[in-house]
Amino acid sequence: MTTITFGDLSFEIRHSTKRRTVGITVERDGQLVLASPPEVPIETLEKIVNNKRYWIYSKLLKKESFNAPVNVKEYVSGEGFYYLGRSYRLKIVDEAQTQPYLRLYQSRFELQHKAQAQGREHFIQWYRTHLQAILEQQITTLIKRVTTSPRSIQIRELGNRWASCGYKGDLYFHWRVAMLPQAMIEYLAVHELVHLIEPHHSSGFWERVERIVPNYQERKQWLAQNGAIYNL
Repeated sequence: MTTITFGDLSFEIRHSTKRRTVGITVERDGQLVLASPPEVPIETLEKIVNNKRYWIYSKLLKKESFNAPVNVKEYVSGEGFYYLGRSYRLKIVDEAQTQPYLRLYQSRFELQHKAQAQGREHFIQWYRTHLQAILEQQITTLIKRVTTSPRSIQIRELGNRWASCGYKGDLYFHWRVAMLPQAMIEYLAVHELVHLIEPHHSSGFWERVERIVPNYQERKQWLAQNGAIYNL
């Protein structure tokens, strides 16, 4: 297998005398494939990749970051759960009337024994509640820089998407976003806020994102490569 790298993107290059054009494919596992006639110069391939760079990032984000996690979470003492990019160990504790079923306490999650069977549901609700507060604060800070504001911020189950922008001005975020590092949350918040102004992933859209998050390409690539681990 021959590989070729342009910036932060590496491709398996497949030459074929039957091809007349250059094609880029993002495989199911996130592998990038560049199919090309043998005579196409490297400089031309690089130009084609650069022109399709945002499309490639978008495909990586959708495919690679949402691959099924290797390990299914077990809601037992010692299991690790992410919050804001950091992994916290879980401890199953005896029932306490004055405590919630799940809490983050002294650098560990505590889940009451009677709630253990519904552990996943309790974690999802915990993430939803805490992410709502985080995003409201984050977006309030960003509104002046983006020069627009959403009608509402909602936390939902979004399937294979991290976030989306509704046509009426509502912003939706997957509860999984609570697990991500804060830099990734900022990127997603900026991304969706800019969609209120630029509905499509046009050059104008990415220029607006870059003005607020200059290294957004690095964050986008990181999310594509590492997003799968942030799951239940």
